[in-house]
Amino acid sequence: MPKIKDEQGSVMAEPMNEELRRVIESDMAKWVRERIETLPEKARYRAYNAVRCLVWAGGIATLEDTKYREGERGYRVPATFMLTHALEEAVTALVMSAKASGYGRLAKKVNITDHYHKTTLSWLCAEVVHMLEESRPALSFDSENDQIVLRVEQDGEKVYQVATLGLLGARAPDGTALESLADTIIERHGGEEEVAKIVKDNGTGRNKLMYATDTGFLTGPPDLEYNLRKMAQTTMGVLWAAVDIAERKDERAQIMELILRTTVELKNVAFPPEKRCRVEAK
Repeated sequence: MPKIKDEQGSVMAEPMNEELRRVIESDMAKWVRERIETLPEKARYRAYNAVRCLVWAGGIATLEDTKYREGERGYRVPATFMLTHALEEAVTALVMSAKASGYGRLAKKVNITDHYHKTTLSWLCAEVVHMLEESRPALSFDSENDQIVLRVEQDGEKVYQVATLGLLGARAPDGTALESLADTIIERHGGEEEVAKIVKDNGTGRNKLMYATDTGFLTGPPDLEYNLRKMAQTTMGVLWAAVDIAERKDERAQIMELILRTTVELKNVAFPPEKRCRVEAK
């Protein structure tokens, strides 16, 4: 099989939605794309798939106005489908990279064929970003040294470090390292029932978007621009994480362990293992 190479520089000469183009042709996204080739083989192909699906979403989005219009046959539905598929492929790349980079015991529990696991993991990544916003982190690209830099505020001072997952973590009020974010997520969203609903809605969202029911078709998001930008940013962020843990196999990132473990726990909140066993027994 020939090697798959991602085009560098301008990704697409083809028509593409400009919101999405700005994301995937940014300096940080280029940095990530250039390093996909270094990922473990199985993770590498999924990462390339993720980028290609973003490209397709951006192209499809040019076929109609991205603002809402009446009708069920517009192109925002397949564009959104490709965005969701891009993110799921990026999540799969991250899990496969984790399996080959020292997180095998935890990563094996995340089923990459399970939409609930994949959508829960991507949602959890977004939740972690929101929780980190309290320390005002900011990412920038250092072109002189060809690296992504993380800026945080500590004691009123701005501190700059090479961005890596190893800098991120979570601790309990007593200072001990947390083993899971499940309790935190459940508290943030008003209890187990609410979290179970989110997990189920996320896991079935793509099918609900694509398939007709007795209530008709869904028309996709009212404003596709937001989805194009946010989901592309999240997808590239997940791919960055896959690259980061692959390049730093000798450094354990607590946040990676937390995300893998919490993904499985939140899926179990929505679908308790005992309940599944009772259903299968019938």
